[in-house]
Amino acid sequence: MTTSGFQVIIVGGGIAGLTLANALEKAGIDYMLLEARDNIAPTVGASIGIFQNGGRILDQLGCYEAIEKETSPLHRGRSRDGNGKQFFTQTGILLNQARFNYPALFIDRQHALRIMYENLNDKSKVKLQKRILKVDHSEGGVVVTCNDGTKVSGDILIGCDGVHSVVRDEMWRLAHLQEQSSFDPSDQNVLFAEYQCLFGISSQTKGIVDDKANELPRYNKADAEAFARKIENFHITPELTFDGLWKNRNTYTLVPTEEAQMKRWSWGRIACVGDGVHKVTPNMGAGGNAAMETAAALANELKKMVDTAEKGQPSFETIKVRLGNYQKIRDSRMTAISKAANGLTRIHALATLKDKLFAFWVIPNAGDLPVTGGESTNRRLPLHYETRTVSLAKLGNSIESFRLANLASDMITGAVKLDYLPTPERSLHGTMPFNPSQGLGQNESKLWRAVRGLPFLGITVAAFYFMWGACLPPMIERIGEIMEKGVYNQIGEAVHVETLQSFYGVEFMDSRLRGLVACFASLQFVDLACGWQSLSFLTDAGIVYSILLIESARRASIMTLSYAPLILGYNMQFFGIGVLMALWCLVHYIQTPIENFRARDMRLTDLSYTASVLPVILLTHYLPNFIQLSSWVDPATRRAAAWIWQPFAVFTTILQFMLKKTVMPDTMQEDKLKNPNRDLPVIKYTIYSLCAISTATWWYTLYTAPFSPRTLFVPDLANAKTGDEFVRTFLQFDEIFSLGACLVWLLYLFGDLKRAGMVDASWVSIMGKGLITLVAAGPGATIGLGWWWREQVLATKWHKDAVVAVKSK
Repeated sequence: MTTSGFQVIIVGGGIAGLTLANALEKAGIDYMLLEARDNIAPTVGASIGIFQNGGRILDQLGCYEAIEKETSPLHRGRSRDGNGKQFFTQTGILLNQARFNYPALFIDRQHALRIMYENLNDKSKVKLQKRILKVDHSEGGVVVTCNDGTKVSGDILIGCDGVHSVVRDEMWRLAHLQEQSSFDPSDQNVLFAEYQCLFGISSQTKGIVDDKANELPRYNKADAEAFARKIENFHITPELTFDGLWKNRNTYTLVPTEEAQMKRWSWGRIACVGDGVHKVTPNMGAGGNAAMETAAALANELKKMVDTAEKGQPSFETIKVRLGNYQKIRDSRMTAISKAANGLTRIHALATLKDKLFAFWVIPNAGDLPVTGGESTNRRLPLHYETRTVSLAKLGNSIESFRLANLASDMITGAVKLDYLPTPERSLHGTMPFNPSQGLGQNESKLWRAVRGLPFLGITVAAFYFMWGACLPPMIERIGEIMEKGVYNQIGEAVHVETLQSFYGVEFMDSRLRGLVACFASLQFVDLACGWQSLSFLTDAGIVYSILLIESARRASIMTLSYAPLILGYNMQFFGIGVLMALWCLVHYIQTPIENFRARDMRLTDLSYTASVLPVILLTHYLPNFIQLSSWVDPATRRAAAWIWQPFAVFTTILQFMLKKTVMPDTMQEDKLKNPNRDLPVIKYTIYSLCAISTATWWYTLYTAPFSPRTLFVPDLANAKTGDEFVRTFLQFDEIFSLGACLVWLLYLFGDLKRAGMVDASWVSIMGKGLITLVAAGPGATIGLGWWWREQVLATKWHKDAVVAVKSK
């Protein structure tokens, strides 16, 4: 049913215009679409990429199925150098398909336009050969004058007429006459084109100047053919040059790739949609989908406006507010999309040294961050399906498409939909839900997370003061004494234990370890209380380091500090884990907001690493640690175990790498698409096993040690006199600050979960259960079980704003 008396005039029958027309028809809002050409679906020599954000809107409108039938989805991406040699292959396009449950499609633009036009129930609303000459505007309405003398009256005028929008120019003209201060004059000069693009469709083939808007060139077929001759020797593959592809062309066009985002999109009763107000370069394929989103956002506002207006006739003031609101909804997200899309073009063109580093180093080595171009079984292929990373910037040319999987996901997830139409069932069942509060332009501020994480710096400062400032100087003196004279074993067999100056026979290793081994001789052979404390503490530290190893194998950790646990593992032996742990927790907290886990596969860990954590950590950490602290083992063996244990983090890294390359199967490519929770049983078994060891050690220490818990775990700095007592005090502070930092870290992570609506438990409940576990199982098991609980939440719960069928499994 059409709203009587209220009419929207749409100028332009492109992607944005037909999206808006379909949306208004579904909303029951009367409209008339004016198209300058004589064909609603002309042959323009270009394709359009329909990604998941645009696909969901088309699905709501009832167009998607028909479009999907006319093309084949992309499956694979390739990057090639200037000689056409492939240097990177990526299947991340399939990952986005799994995430959103829609494939990425490329289709001839004319076919997409035809399908969208045919989807309209009342095609009489579309008028062809109506080129706009003039717009008259008043508080009572708008009147459009066409080139054939036709005058069309309406309540609102929407310009969907492209980058050279007549409606936009008329809006500026009218605003200048009636309200000069309403527009920033710079909007009229913001459009520029640094690159040009040769679009085209071919049959299957075997395998510039920084101008301002009013100076942008308009190209004809002769220009396109001349440009094609200029690049005819460019390699598409090592065997195929551009000339070979060009010979099989079906349609083609050469255009400047303009860039701009206007500061104001509406005035009075007039608004613009799509390229007329936000034009991006084509490399990301974001422009058409962004136009559909903008059209949907405007349709939502118009629907709300008409539904709440008296007799369906909104006032002039209401119209102005609603048109302004529509821009507010899209502005931040569109700014981020423009920045990402236009920046991607610079990477593709190797515009700067930074762009070259991204193209040749970051992209091939950053997991699923890069996805380039595509490959299809479709017989009619857009020329820009593969990325070639060549110096085309010199020619001001960009002829291929380039995408980044996670960047594309960020662009998609926060997409606008038509709020008054049902959400397509298909869109509710991907592994990364649409979420209006996440995605480009809505990421949580890392600076604000850093501010919230300042208590971690307080822990670090305190640890440094007590461990390095108060305990270390007398410890160094005692260590020097032990290195020179050895020690008399007072725990077990009463013998003199000589220190070794060399164990590995490699001075680089021996010189860094001999002081640490001498320090540990104090707790191994002299201070029994310190030995008991260290048994419990270092067992708990094994859980902490195992968690670090699992975090390092997580897909969300790529290119973060968590990706390299050896940095902490190596340095904690020299500086003390108590000094460094809080810093690691702070950086992890800053780099790991809850938005990092908006896709199920981003929580996923690499099983070829995760599955080896338990056996490797038992071999490199637990076994030598238990031997070095066991009084019934002979002193020489205990001393050797200390030498072996000290670089355990290095041995762990080496062994995990060797196992990955030889024994452990790599199932990541399959898991991220089909089974993103495959690693959970392995992680559960690992954490439960280590928690059992930690709990048993905790109770064994409490019941067997001939010391009170206070003596074992509470530093008594005031009464420390000997070097051995300062070693014990140092390690007690080491335990308090390291495990304490981990417990605080978990509270911060639980806070993220609560803010995201993924955890309903109260802080009283969380803290109560934590305290009970701390007493019953010890700090190590508490950390392990708390971390595992979070892992389960990340694997099974959705963000409160996620658009899903149910919020959890």
